[in-house]
Amino acid sequence: MSDFLFSSIQKPQGELTRHIQSIYHSDAPEVKEFHGPWGSLGVSRNLYNGFQPLETEQHIFIIIGGPVLYFRDNRFLTESDPVAGTKAVYERWLNEQIIWDEDLSGPFAVFVVDKFANQITYITDMMLFIPIYRYREDNNLFLGTHIDTLAKTAGRTDNVDTASLVDFVLNGAVTYPYTVYKDIYLALPASITIETADRVLTTETYWVPEETNPYKNINEAATALREGLKKHVDRITENMKEVAQFLSGGEDSRTLLGLIPSDLKRDAFIFLDSMNREGRTAQKAARAYGANFHVEFRSPTHYLEILEEASDLVGSGHEYIHAHSLKFHKTCGLTEYSGVFGGYLSDSLLKALYARKIRGFGRFPFLPEFILPGETRTKPMTCPLFEKSILAEIDERRLKHMERVRKIRPVTSHEWFVLWPSTMRIAIPNLYSNRRLFRSYEVFLSKDVVKISAAVPTKWKLNRRLFNKAMRPFLKPTRWLFHPDGRLPYFPWWFNVPVRFSVWSWHQFTKRTGIAKETGNQGPWFDWDNIINSDKWNELVKKYWKNISYLGLAKISDPLERVFSDEILTKIQKLDLLQTLYKLDSVRK
Repeated sequence: MSDFLFSSIQKPQGELTRHIQSIYHSDAPEVKEFHGPWGSLGVSRNLYNGFQPLETEQHIFIIIGGPVLYFRDNRFLTESDPVAGTKAVYERWLNEQIIWDEDLSGPFAVFVVDKFANQITYITDMMLFIPIYRYREDNNLFLGTHIDTLAKTAGRTDNVDTASLVDFVLNGAVTYPYTVYKDIYLALPASITIETADRVLTTETYWVPEETNPYKNINEAATALREGLKKHVDRITENMKEVAQFLSGGEDSRTLLGLIPSDLKRDAFIFLDSMNREGRTAQKAARAYGANFHVEFRSPTHYLEILEEASDLVGSGHEYIHAHSLKFHKTCGLTEYSGVFGGYLSDSLLKALYARKIRGFGRFPFLPEFILPGETRTKPMTCPLFEKSILAEIDERRLKHMERVRKIRPVTSHEWFVLWPSTMRIAIPNLYSNRRLFRSYEVFLSKDVVKISAAVPTKWKLNRRLFNKAMRPFLKPTRWLFHPDGRLPYFPWWFNVPVRFSVWSWHQFTKRTGIAKETGNQGPWFDWDNIINSDKWNELVKKYWKNISYLGLAKISDPLERVFSDEILTKIQKLDLLQTLYKLDSVRK
């Protein structure tokens, strides 16, 4: 998936190429540049076949990403025409026939230069899965899909926004529509904008995630969800012979195993600290579906070793630790597959992960979920490290964002505060990383999933009710294979309450009596203790601490020892601060 940089000021040949290629520490993509009286445009080569830039006498038409087309077939994804998909979308747009939330599915951004009119048009996807950043100064306009490259092009790398940096450290994401640079903002989701260098001509929103439910009951919604997902996957794979997918011991990756046509060669990959409970469960799932199982092991300090490269790849203000496939994309050969499938955002969109619930479910996972009214997202920020004026600015921004969300979703504003747009999701850099490394397809970002998740009431999603009803046919081959958390995903929540309670009780008993056979990290993610207590951690803290002078954030006299040793910040907040200190230095180079 490619990136673009646009400047209404003509730039020297090669400058935009240099900025785009700076995203990568190795294997930087080829960049094509366009120049004219309208300005300059740089576009890196799209990983998805058929979506290269298209230039006509009047237009330059580019598509970022590999959207699934619904107004025609997608066989071009494995064929030789480099612009088949781009041309199809362009002609439909030119004839004013395109319906953006129906004709294209999944992450995308479209950018058009009208060379005759000296104006540009850009279209964002339904949830801003692929963000477009925008900066205007006087009569000059700059746009791009990577925050740091845009800041470099516009000469804004020294103009960091302190409130946004603190927001990122404390919350893991910068509150929409702000970014870590002053006066650089995010575009609207699901929108069509037409601009010239000196003014906005029109802005139109083509879809909004309103709380309007067209389904009579949960069974009807589940059927629509199942059929929509199947159609999405079938359209992608219709001309493919071999695909890859990410695997875990959970139900989302098992759903993928059931969704992907069984006549394809399927390679399933999992990344672990060691061959633990998660890995053994995943291996059994792959065997049950006839997929080839592949496991890759991380070093204990893997997530510190990739800090610099991953941070540059996803950009400032986005947590780099979600770039799980970086490095493994080479060792596993992910770049060679026509499609690499993932199950990202299923929990968030379909299982009400971020709805406000009664406390205790996390500690006692066998308890049924119950939703609570109200919201806590705008609770005032507190942290002794930062000036009260900075925290007050963050509070104000979060209140304004909550007001935007509440106008659209008055009942579920607490949940959708961190879902809409998707830049509010702290784990969205997983997509930012993958889309730049290989042909990534996240099936739960498809148009039908997004629309259904926005439409149905949260109570249908609680306790995995909607997900279970929709995905049971795909889960059947592993109906008696336990999830690593102690449940059987094929069965409904009420069946799993006593099952999960029994497993949970046994785990508690073995831990307290010391007879537990399993020790160490049994999950798919990294071990925090290995990271925080490593020599590599101390080395990086000392290396980047000098950049604290760029922020002027810490109020205490001896901040180094206290910030990274005391309990003022959580572990993840410390890592976000460390990443921020690195980025403050790297963007100036």
